[in-house]
Amino acid sequence: MDHMGHGLALSHPIFVHPNRADFEWSEEARPAHYVGHSSPLYPDGAPDPYRLAKFEHDKPSVANPTLVSHEGFFTDIPGLENLAEGRSAKALGSLSLARQGRWFYWGYSIDPTRMTSAAKDTLVNVLYYMNLQRDSQTVDFVTKTRAIFRVYTWLGRSGAQPYMRGVEEHLPGSLVPELRNDYTASFEGADAFVAKYLDYLYTGKPGMAKDQKYGWLFAADHDAMALGTPNHARSSLEQWVALADEGAGSESGAAEPGRAEQRERARRCLARYVHPSIAPKGETWATWYARERSRLCFIDSTGFWWQADPRVLEREARQITTK
Repeated sequence: MDHMGHGLALSHPIFVHPNRADFEWSEEARPAHYVGHSSPLYPDGAPDPYRLAKFEHDKPSVANPTLVSHEGFFTDIPGLENLAEGRSAKALGSLSLARQGRWFYWGYSIDPTRMTSAAKDTLVNVLYYMNLQRDSQTVDFVTKTRAIFRVYTWLGRSGAQPYMRGVEEHLPGSLVPELRNDYTASFEGADAFVAKYLDYLYTGKPGMAKDQKYGWLFAADHDAMALGTPNHARSSLEQWVALADEGAGSESGAAEPGRAEQRERARRCLARYVHPSIAPKGETWATWYARERSRLCFIDSTGFWWQADPRVLEREARQITTK
């Protein structure tokens, strides 16, 4: 990623207050590797041509690295503000400016003396804006998300010399041995892997394996697969809740073949994915869900949890403060 930006959310305060960031713009043809893909800032794909904002004066001849993040990392958090992308030689969706809670992601490593006036204004505006976010809810980052595996199915696939490290090294390197043995290191193998496992992947749980290079290794949830319940789907959570409460003072469903096994699988899924901080204590799952339903969301990057939505926590905190 170089020090250009595109897709800027120009109406956002970081570009207008207290300084209006007046960028120097250029227009270029959409890169071939952006075609057919979408991102948080381009849900319908990047336009052709597309506009680029200059964040740095002419790049130096020495190494001038930037930070790169994309949808395989933290963009699944409710309330995340995606504010700009960087021009990337690899993929659409390489965020350069974003906010989550009290944290701001500034993806440009430009020496301040080389920043354009508009970039300097933006940086100053970020400080003003973040001063107003001190009471925002920041969630912990634990692991990259499952979205990274979908990225590997197309990253570098269309080039004359395809980029193979994603499917040959990075994808299998992120898996537990059991899954690695069920994977063929090719783009076609990545397609098949994603189709079979993506909805059931998880990682970041206590006791799970970690790799020095790839961090938490991904496993497939065989309980969720057997029930046909993707771990991130609201309908799955509701099915687990209904199954888990069967037999609590009733024999409902007890005679149905395999029902007891289904109940145990559902209970393991609930234990695996409902965050301990909000899990029911001394009440049925149905009672708990009726109370917590509107407060819940699923987040991969915090460790694959059904947890309290940070936006809800912010509203609740504000209500307490104003009382």
